[in-house]
Amino acid sequence: MKVITNADPDASDPDYSVGYRRPPVHTRFKPGQSGNPSGRPKGAQNLKTLFDRILREEISLREGEVTKKITKAEAILRGLVVGAMKGDSRSQMTLFRLAEATGQFEEAPAPLQVIQRIIVNPGAVLSEQVPTNSTEVP
Repeated sequence: MKVITNADPDASDPDYSVGYRRPPVHTRFKPGQSGNPSGRPKGAQNLKTLFDRILREEISLREGEVTKKITKAEAILRGLVVGAMKGDSRSQMTLFRLAEATGQFEEAPAPLQVIQRIIVNPGAVLSEQVPTNSTEVP
């Protein structure tokens, strides 16, 4: 196995000058070494990604005789609604805050009933609306 001590052959030269785009040899990355060896490992996920993935996992829910698969997020929301229906004040507050945050209390805009197309002659409108100071009577 051949070990390269200097990537730049000029660096071993005693007249090697350190400057722009010519770093000192002892501070350069060694061959095969990444920029931050103790940094984030490959494949690591952030909190949002983990949270989304966990809430999208499916679980089995049994309602009477029927078993169906729902996501964990749906199961949590169903439990919250059941708790609110039983009179749990914390569940009610959480449910109403969640409903408000998702826009459940906003009224939908009224559907459009009439579409009108109006064509205006700008010259005719200005001559009719702008009073003149002349005393001429047509």
